[in-house]
Amino acid sequence: MALFEQSGLTGLIDSRFEIDPRIKLTPGNAVKALVGNMFTSEGRRPIYNVSHPFMSAPVDLMFGPKVDVRALGGRAFDRNLDRLFGIDLSELHHDCYSVLTSRYHLDSNLFNLDSTNFTIHSLDVIADRYGAAVPEWCGHAKDGHNERLVYTLLSMTDENGIVCYEKPYDGSTSDQEMDEDAIRYLSETVDASSSTIVADCKIATKPLVDLMFEKDFGFVTKCPDNFGNKVRSDIVYSVSTGMMDPSTVRDGWCIYDTDAEVDGRVLRFVAFRTSTDIENCVQFHRDQDLEEAESRFRRFSSKLFNCDIDARRAVDEALKGMSDNAYDVEWSIESVEVSLGYGHRGKPKKDEVPVMKTEYKVNVGFTFNEERAIALSQDRDIRVLITNLPRANRDADNIRFGATTDTVLKTYLGQYRIEHGFKLMKDGMGMDRVYLHKPSRENAMMFVITLATTISDVIHVVLTSKGMDYTAENLAGRMTTLTLIHDREHDEENLDGPEALQDLFFDCIEALDIDPDHILH
Repeated sequence: MALFEQSGLTGLIDSRFEIDPRIKLTPGNAVKALVGNMFTSEGRRPIYNVSHPFMSAPVDLMFGPKVDVRALGGRAFDRNLDRLFGIDLSELHHDCYSVLTSRYHLDSNLFNLDSTNFTIHSLDVIADRYGAAVPEWCGHAKDGHNERLVYTLLSMTDENGIVCYEKPYDGSTSDQEMDEDAIRYLSETVDASSSTIVADCKIATKPLVDLMFEKDFGFVTKCPDNFGNKVRSDIVYSVSTGMMDPSTVRDGWCIYDTDAEVDGRVLRFVAFRTSTDIENCVQFHRDQDLEEAESRFRRFSSKLFNCDIDARRAVDEALKGMSDNAYDVEWSIESVEVSLGYGHRGKPKKDEVPVMKTEYKVNVGFTFNEERAIALSQDRDIRVLITNLPRANRDADNIRFGATTDTVLKTYLGQYRIEHGFKLMKDGMGMDRVYLHKPSRENAMMFVITLATTISDVIHVVLTSKGMDYTAENLAGRMTTLTLIHDREHDEENLDGPEALQDLFFDCIEALDIDPDHILH
């Protein structure tokens, strides 16, 4: 909260409103309180209990001279969430991001784009205000609870993993619509000609590729199977003939860099294979192919054939479907004497023997052929990337103007950063427990949660750069036994608690360039 205040975020948020002087809790201070509440070790609370961590705090110093604990009630926060919804929250979040990253000189010209969904418990599924995204059933909730309503959230992180853009959508909104909105918005806030977008295969469509060229963005994305008249298949075929080179990214990785024309435009394609990919594919064949083989030959365990020739024909027919299977089939035919009974009813006569018939049984066994599994994995384990970054023998200072093959690969693999942001939003900040029952307020709360995630990201990046591997959540958990005491008479702030934690506290605020004499102001 001290970082929030001393970075000027309270004033930045309040500057978006004409604030009635009668208001006790301003929007900026309301967001600061909500963000601070999210970092408490107890996790998020219902909106009407946000005041609980501040019961013994000097709230007038923290949130304004008119504020007391009663002013931190649920109705005050509801009203401020209503105010927030009325402005452009994506723009406000980006401005807050810019203030924080400028403070610590965390510049970026690379942006990771992705979307996720999260389930909520909601009573109201109708937009209570124009433009409010509403939860819907989508049938593929990320947490597996398809019976719940779902919001979709599009987010973007910079190359440091800091969330710089967010926008909530209805649960059934298409990826095309969300990605187009984000690309157009980003083109208005950054210099597109020196910026690069990284995303999964959802942006590899002709309209979105055309849009990124129109806006002059660089991009790196995974190539889907159906892109450009299945150009991926041609590249995979070329790679399978042994044209890959060893990668400098990691031992055991291979890469292949080529150009291909798609819709009248020449694009750069980078195919790669990792040792882990091969191992995973071999394991896939070990498990999946065994199930397929057992299913194909299961009938032989109970079926008998009239003659040896019929048995062999049945085996030959079953083996035709095993050409792409990693298991060798060992089989043999065994003659079996089958009793047909005595040929009459009633008790058999003394010394009478039953009529016997010779039939034939197929015995089947399976042996895993690892060499064949590796051969079968050669195509399956190849991934292909699309980019328009110029090819270079050495990386330019900005990869938008030149990138080696290995750098294109590393750039794509850095996409994991946005998944970290989603995990923090859902688990650390409790996005799945938004239960305000009004979509407009839920949308505004998503802005608050995303801003809290951005602040957490900044704290982690800055502390890590100073050799302190802590997250904001780690620190919140560690410092529960540390108390900050304000002496009103002398306007002094002191710490009470374990000496080691006091030292850690001051090390952190020094690294974050926070004024230690005015933590509560």
